[in-house]
Formats: sequence, structure tokens, C-alpha cells
Amino acid sequence: MNREGDLRIIWGNSIDRAATPRYVVTFACYQPPASFGAHRPKEIVGEAELLRFLGRVEVGTDELKLQMPKLHEKGETEFAHTILSDERLTELGLI
Repeated sequence: MNREGDLRIIWGNSIDRAATPRYVVTFACYQPPASFGAHRPKEIVGEAELLRFLGRVEVGTDELKLQMPKLHEKGETEFAHTILSDERLTELGLI
């Protein structure tokens, strides 16, 4: 089944700009049925790894250009209306 929701990214150590970035990614389904299961945060280390992960989610280039500056400026961002199948969410480690 396909799920629509927000893919949220928080830059956990954004205060220390010299450190390797550590991100927490979550998927918040808009209308999860009882069978959806627990949401699990995905930890990602390094911006290159985050970009690879977002490529696997199939985030578009235009959306990346819009959201990545927000992540760098505010330490968090989200990709609204992301649609992922249950299988894909499991593969990505988000449930």
C-alpha cells in the first residue's frame, strides 16, 4: 500500500559546523491506519549519505534545491506529500 506523508530531516549536531553532520530522518504518514506500525527514525551520517538516501526516496532536483538550504540554515526541513509504499518504507528503514 502507498502512504503519503512528510519526510522530515533534523540535523542533530548543526551547532557544531566543523563536525560530520548527523541527521535523523522520519516519515510522518498523514492518515496511518492501525496496521501501519511504528514510525522509526533513521539515522544518517554525512551529507553525501543523506543525498544518496534522498535519491533512493526519489526526491526531485528542484525539491532538493528548495529544501537543502533550509536544512543548512535552520537545521531541519521536510519534504511534504512524499509517497512511499510500505515495502519502500521498510527498505529505507523508516518503519
